[in-house]
This record gives sequence, C-alpha cells and structure tokens, in this order.
Amino acid sequence: MRIGQLAEAAQTTPRTVRHYHRLGLLAEPVRRANGYREYTMDDVVRLVRIRWLAERGVPLGSIAALFAADTSGEGVSDTVADLRALIGAVEVEQAKLARRHVGLTSMLADAESGRTVSALPTEVASALTEAVDTASSPGVQRALERERDLLEVLAMTGSAPEQFLHSYASVIADDEKRSRYLASLSDWSSIEGKEPVSVESAIEQLACSILAQFDEQTISPVRRRARHARLARRCCSGPGAT
Repeated sequence: MRIGQLAEAAQTTPRTVRHYHRLGLLAEPVRRANGYREYTMDDVVRLVRIRWLAERGVPLGSIAALFAADTSGEGVSDTVADLRALIGAVEVEQAKLARRHVGLTSMLADAESGRTVSALPTEVASALTEAVDTASSPGVQRALERERDLLEVLAMTGSAPEQFLHSYASVIADDEKRSRYLASLSDWSSIEGKEPVSVESAIEQLACSILAQFDEQTISPVRRRARHARLARRCCSGPGAT
C-alpha cells in the first residue's frame, strides 16, 4: 500500500507518517523498482500503535523506548518508571483542572447573581460590599475599598489562608465587631499619605489593634508574614487587614 493508504488506515496524515520516519519510530520501506514505497500490514499495526500511545500522552521520544522494551525484554523497569511519571503528571494536571473548574464555577455564580467577579469567597466579597455601601464616611469607604483590593490580591496570589478569609467575613458581618474594625480603618485613613517615620508608632499600634480583633489561631500565619516582611511599616499608604 502507498503512504496515503497507510495514513488513512491509521486515521492520520502522510505528513505525520513522514514525521515518524524522521524520528525513527517508523522504518521507511524499501522503494520498489517503480520508485514508490510499499507499506505492509506490519507498518499499519506499528503506526496505529504509535498513534494509540501518543493519544494517551506518551511523548514521541519515549515511544521508541517502549517498543525496544517490548521486543527485547530489557528496560522494563525504565518503562514502568516512565509510565508512572506520566501518570503522576496527569494527576497533577487533573488537580489543576479541578481547581480551575471550582474557580470558574464560583465566577459564574457571581456573574449570574449580578455580583462583581472576585477571587474572594462569596461571603467575604458580599460582607465587604455591604460594608462599603453603608460606610459612615467617605474616608472609611475608601479604606474599605482599599481593604477589599488588598484582600483580593492576597487571595489571587494564594497568600491569604482560607480560614483567615472566613474569619474576616465573620468580623465584617457582625455589627459590634465591624464597628470596632471600621474604627481602626478610620484611624488608618487618618495617617494615609504621611511619612512612615513620623507615624511609625501609630502604624505599629494600629496593626496590633487590627490583628487583636482576630483569634490567634486564625491570624498566626498572617502575623508571621507581616512580621517577616514588615508589612505594617509599609501600609501607611492605605489600610491593610494583614
């Protein structure tokens, strides 16, 4: 059979067959006197097997090794290791896709409900939106909006523990706790734009005051990050729950 017939039998293209020839996966048949290559059923079987392996995620560079192990019986352990590595890579990709599915589903729910698409959990985003809408002053409103932006950045980068975000939502949703928290944000807004050195002690006090409004178990990871990076000293340009 000719190359076109071979490709059709394996549900591929002559170009792909030639590519496999160049890679050494499929031997080129001897040309007949008329100059044409004549393929056999053995070539069909090998080509279909190559396609089958490739469609299951085996890299073309590994297929030759699989064939060699099948024919010689040697290198079986390498084949097993390669296949296990491929399965591991697939499982990692599946986990990524699962997380992506959860994220997209959440975004879809936000869009369908008329909410702003956000990286924050729905309860956090909703609590912040309500707090912004009912802010007691323009300064507190700006502080809350900045707070929402910063929390969303932390959520997008994976720097905000899920437990902390849920705890934050409970603080914002509780009238009494929210009142204390907004008072702290109001104090933040009062030092916005000032030189850090001139308000260093105020920054430290406000940071401690805000963190004290969350239980230690919830904010300990955040507290460690703040301590290591000295985030509190760089927050005077705006409020920050972290």
